[in-house]
Amino acid sequence: MSFHDVYKSKIAGRNVCAQPPFPKKIKIEPCGVCDSGCIFCPTALQKGKHGNIDDELCRRIIQDAFNAGARELAFSASGEPLLNPKLENYISLAKDTGYDYVFINTNGALLNRQRAKTLLNSGLDSVKISINAGNAESYSLIHGTDCFENVIENVIFFDELRKKVLTQQCKLFVSFVAIKENLNEVELLRSKINKYVDDFIVSNANTRGGSLETAAFGNSLLGSDDYSFQYPCGQLFDTAVVLAEGYLVICCQDFDKLTVIADLREISIKEAWNCEKFVSFRKRYLIKDLEGTLCYNCLFGQNNMVSPLTPALAHYALNERKAADRTKRIEMLRNLHQATLKKDVLLYHQ
Repeated sequence: MSFHDVYKSKIAGRNVCAQPPFPKKIKIEPCGVCDSGCIFCPTALQKGKHGNIDDELCRRIIQDAFNAGARELAFSASGEPLLNPKLENYISLAKDTGYDYVFINTNGALLNRQRAKTLLNSGLDSVKISINAGNAESYSLIHGTDCFENVIENVIFFDELRKKVLTQQCKLFVSFVAIKENLNEVELLRSKINKYVDDFIVSNANTRGGSLETAAFGNSLLGSDDYSFQYPCGQLFDTAVVLAEGYLVICCQDFDKLTVIADLREISIKEAWNCEKFVSFRKRYLIKDLEGTLCYNCLFGQNNMVSPLTPALAHYALNERKAADRTKRIEMLRNLHQATLKKDVLLYHQ
């Protein structure tokens, strides 16, 4: 069964009510910053983002969520988990605590040979690597880093190593975010990595709940696909998402602290899951009263103004220099794409 099929099967069995039981799945962000600068991700454009999650808090949330009923744990959200040097300790703790499935999402740049070994030894169940181009030139424009070949090598080595670690059957996935200018590279990347991975997952880009201004992309964004944004969305009902600051939010698409439900330094995650603010928001969602919410932007591909659930905590500052660099890379990527299309037309007519 493919990654998409598994997701859709979970949709079918979703418990969509204003006060659902504590979820089986939790996401904890080990680090709020990222060493990549993907053009369709707001993280690199934001100043003041939290670095590594507080160690004691992370350990407490892992234990408290398990006691409440969670059995699947993802160390991921908007930042790069491998930037946290204690990541393997958290994975080991989660497995020792009793979690059935623990995984990470990463850009793969730091997944070198030594890190691959420590991750596998920690008991990791799967890793998903984000690679959003099929060659080094477009990769550097999309990711903002020149490490395409390095990441491909990391994929190959991780696959080789995981097959030698007989005590742990770790799954390996690669994901690809598609926009108009890289869509022709999907099959190129697939040809490079397909024999090393368990699944290759392609999903359409989107406005990230409105965090990406559509004007910068023009018609590059392909819109929400039926995998990522079906109504009702599962994030509110079957997944608890914790940012590196220690805030429980409604969704991993919240890049700007717009949906902070509670500070888990002040309240337990079990209490926060069905606190008055979260229940009230789910009620709005279930009657499709979504104007002014992050969910509205996600479902309809908009970037309208969002009314924060906790205004005092909302918003990061914009890094103007990085925003300008991203705009430049988007334009360069478009030029590269147009040049490739012209080359393909000439070859076709020869």
